[in-house]
Amino acid sequence: MKAFKIWEQVTGRYYELRLENGSLILEATDFSRELPPGLITELKDHKPELLTLLHFQEQADALLLESTRRIAQAWPRGYALDGDWEWRTVDRDLPRAYFYSDTSQVKAVLERRELLALKLFDS
Repeated sequence: MKAFKIWEQVTGRYYELRLENGSLILEATDFSRELPPGLITELKDHKPELLTLLHFQEQADALLLESTRRIAQAWPRGYALDGDWEWRTVDRDLPRAYFYSDTSQVKAVLERRELLALKLFDS
């Protein structure tokens, strides 16, 4: 996916690429770093793909935030999930769903993650 590679190049060089009122915004977070030659052309040439990717990321981030809030509300004090093998497996599926920019896959992973957390909290 070309848009994802471009996004990685930009964000990996201390720049932020975001949506603002339907437009792509490129902003430096470290003014000592330069963008690679030709990257602005790449941004222009792949603007529709980048807009789609950034829109997906906004939606996926909102879904993750909602899911995490629900889990946090149910979380028993002092309970540690990070040692559970099944939790780590489900939690690793989330970056994969993000990589493929598939909202339905993100929703499915978040649903499995929430159900598992609630099951573990009840045990």
